[in-house]
Amino acid sequence: MVKKSFYDLAFGVAPGGARKDAHHILGSLDEVKAGLADELAEEINLYLLCSYGADLSLHVYQQEELTQSLDLHPFVTISIDGYPDITFKGPREPVGYDFRAEDGADDEEGLSFKMFCGSLGDAVRAEVDWSRIEVPPLTGEILAEDDEDDTVELADGNLASYGYQDFEE
Repeated sequence: MVKKSFYDLAFGVAPGGARKDAHHILGSLDEVKAGLADELAEEINLYLLCSYGADLSLHVYQQEELTQSLDLHPFVTISIDGYPDITFKGPREPVGYDFRAEDGADDEEGLSFKMFCGSLGDAVRAEVDWSRIEVPPLTGEILAEDDEDDTVELADGNLASYGYQDFEE
């Protein structure tokens, strides 16, 4: 069996009050960009990034061996009308808005609550500065969409197939 190369766009939070362990197993950077755009289009996911400290990484597998992991937080900017832009130093380190100031507050007007409820609508946008991210190209045989029956083993031991899966569902 030929071992294939692929990208693993991983977005998740450790089990607790929220559960998410989403992986996009993909064969091209364009697919990764589209997958991340889909994740960042959901306000609940922005809430998980800003208030819950979700992990957001791109793992590069060459011939099914993890060769590089890239933290994508420093390349994400969340813009919300009426608020300063939110960027990240890294996981659990948002900059531009103090989400900790809302901890314990019963404030339905707070930004965390609005993100959680998905009430921001067109007022929120998330962008990724891909020009600053050095993503290595895949080498060898690359996992493709028509390889749906093929499974690959991720570094955490989970078996995954091409496309989207959430191991917490």
